Amino acid sequence: MNSIQNTISIIASSFLELQAKLQFYEREYLKKKGVIDVTASEVKVLYIIGLSNTKSMSDIAAQLKVTKGTLSIAVDSLVKKGYVIRTRNHQDRRIIILYLTDKALHAVKTYENFYQELLEALALQDVSQFFTLKEIISRLNHVIEVNFLDVEAYQPASKEDMQT
Repeated sequence: MNSIQNTISIIASSFLELQAKLQFYEREYLKKKGVIDVTASEVKVLYIIGLSNTKSMSDIAAQLKVTKGTLSIAVDSLVKKGYVIRTRNHQDRRIIILYLTDKALHAVKTYENFYQELLEALALQDVSQFFTLKEIISRLNHVIEVNFLDVEAYQPASKEDMQT
């Protein structure tokens, strides 16, 4: 295995390890801060809703790269738990608009604090590498969008599609 292939393998393993650790520590941080009745995935949905309180279900599903059906299941759960208010658009009753409750705002703020603390700790270790990481993440996002996905043609697989 050449040096590039070996490095690719190491980076791929590191990505998997990072994803697992982030998921675990997000959950633990939320629990420690008293956010116990929502999953980290649900908090991500809340976070996206919170970025713009006037997004439709379709807009949010597209941003999260999930089907509207998958998002609908998550939103149903969040409505029952008191995190989201679902209303219909006054001009077009087919459009559903989602709003966060105060309870949701606390969960989102806690989630943001996790990443704030994590990234501040990283920045304190080496500021120049911190800015390099920012650039690398930006480039990686670009490569993913350009090389791996025709965004216009992309429709995330639904649970029904996966079963056939």
